[in-house]
Amino acid sequence: MICKSLCILLCLLNAFHEIYGKSTDGLPLKVDNLEVKLEILEDIVFRLISENDDLKDRVQYLEKMVKNCDKCENEKIKSSDDEGYNHTLPKIDGGIAKSGKEEIEEIKPNSVKKEDSIPEKRKEFIQPFRRQAQDLERKVEQRSQSDVIAFHAYLSTDSSGPLPAHHILKFDTVSLNRGNGYNAFDGIFIVPVSGTYVFTWAFMSEPRGTVSTQLMRNSDILGTRFADSATSTVWDFATGIVVADVDQGDHIYVQLRLNSHGKVLSIPHSRNTFSGWLLN
Repeated sequence: MICKSLCILLCLLNAFHEIYGKSTDGLPLKVDNLEVKLEILEDIVFRLISENDDLKDRVQYLEKMVKNCDKCENEKIKSSDDEGYNHTLPKIDGGIAKSGKEEIEEIKPNSVKKEDSIPEKRKEFIQPFRRQAQDLERKVEQRSQSDVIAFHAYLSTDSSGPLPAHHILKFDTVSLNRGNGYNAFDGIFIVPVSGTYVFTWAFMSEPRGTVSTQLMRNSDILGTRFADSATSTVWDFATGIVVADVDQGDHIYVQLRLNSHGKVLSIPHSRNTFSGWLLN
């Protein structure tokens, strides 16, 4: 179509040139204008011819690409026929088949592991979550091995008299000791597994007496409570509770902070108790 248009345009240019080129009477200005227009049209024709050549080159390039694609498809069909119409992709070492500028990733369906078929970026994304899952599995296994850790003990009798400072209260009756961390003979809980624990203790003073206690972790004070009946003729009660991170092997116990005034009471309807359990 472009070539036909160019031919027609050239014929018109020649016809105009012959008509006005022969006229010499009364048309000098008109002839000059036509010559200018002819020069412009010749430039346009030259550009059209150049564009037409470019289009031809592009068409040839596209035809070449189509032929290459057809060749690739034929090779695929031939490879499939040679394998007896096996619908799985062919096994290619390295997993990559290259044709021209295109790269086709070939998957080995039976010879590679599932992990090897995951792209590298996906591996990098999944890896942190996989580590977290492994850590969680280890924690669950550790928890299942240690089972529940909890204890509860109380004093079965009152103290025989005033007790000195730093005296460790030995809660001799143990009703619960999951994990076997509490020792009744010395009143000390030895932490079997590191973690966050809750500890609570309760006690009371007799009339006109005082009892000051503190919860200890090794030589560190975790908490203190005070029962004061110094100016009263009735008992005074006190309860302490502490949540703390402790390490395996730590010693947890209750001791007197000051000398007691009077006995440390523990009667059937108001026991002096010490308890603890693992939160996490």
